[in-house]
Amino acid sequence: MNAEFHYYALYYLCLRSGLPADRARSVAASSQRVDEATAACSIDGGAYRTIATQDYAFWDESTLRDIYLPFHFLPRCAEGPAGSRWAAGPDSPIAKELLVAALRSRDDYRIGIALHAYADGWAHQNFSGRLEPANAVDPSSPLPPVGHLQALRAPDDPGGSWEDPRLGPGSALVRNAERFLAAARMIYRYLRTSLRLGFEDEELALEPLARLWSGPPREARERVADYAIELDVPPYDRGEWLALAGLPRGERDGDPFVGYERRAWLRSGLRAASSLAREPKALDSGGRFAGSPLHRWDLAAREHLQAARELLARKGCI
Repeated sequence: MNAEFHYYALYYLCLRSGLPADRARSVAASSQRVDEATAACSIDGGAYRTIATQDYAFWDESTLRDIYLPFHFLPRCAEGPAGSRWAAGPDSPIAKELLVAALRSRDDYRIGIALHAYADGWAHQNFSGRLEPANAVDPSSPLPPVGHLQALRAPDDPGGSWEDPRLGPGSALVRNAERFLAAARMIYRYLRTSLRLGFEDEELALEPLARLWSGPPREARERVADYAIELDVPPYDRGEWLALAGLPRGERDGDPFVGYERRAWLRSGLRAASSLAREPKALDSGGRFAGSPLHRWDLAAREHLQAARELLARKGCI
């Protein structure tokens, strides 16, 4: 999934579920931030070191173990249609347990991170966060079979459709809107339940998303205005938390509406490979990082990672 779901749709679902606007924004921004924290940074002379929750160094086992699996491809730990027990799946037991723990914590940053991982289970189903033949969807692709890299952005576009030949004749056509609406439905139920509210009106709540995703094909950027006008979702500012933490708002690789963008993946991968040490970038916040939303998000990401590690180990999936 990309920012269209992780931020825009999720903000709407939070708001519609009954969360106030400030909490909806914190949850949605936390969810989207998972795709943008692509490198660890050393803050204020080493006073704090952030963690990465997205990376392109698929050849590094720690990337697969500590980033892909816990944040983007929580495994079912049971063999699925593509033949891998490592593959992600919708509403998987591990993703549910992490989400319930996050909701009970009442930490909006952790809730957003858990919702990212939970939602990705629907879009990334039948793909694993490992380098293995079960991820191959195009034998002619020069890209390695890790995650849904060979399918590039196709699984991440709410309004798109694509072919997954691994699912066999008659089942290969994937309509993302169906998967994304199923994810939105379950997220709405979890949010409403956490607020001790019913979800009898879920069809009314989901109808605007269904309309946006099932209309004529359009680029995600073209639909952003619809989220703002029809669903009252404020624009996403990817540099806001960086600025509040006293850090540069500099551009990052890729586009929040794209997902697996081939050139950004290759560029980032080659850059990472060229630095054997992969030392964290040193940044000076002028003392503004501590206590900032970015700091609180990073602490929540660490909690999610630890909880995911423990669950995966307990189920023999790490």
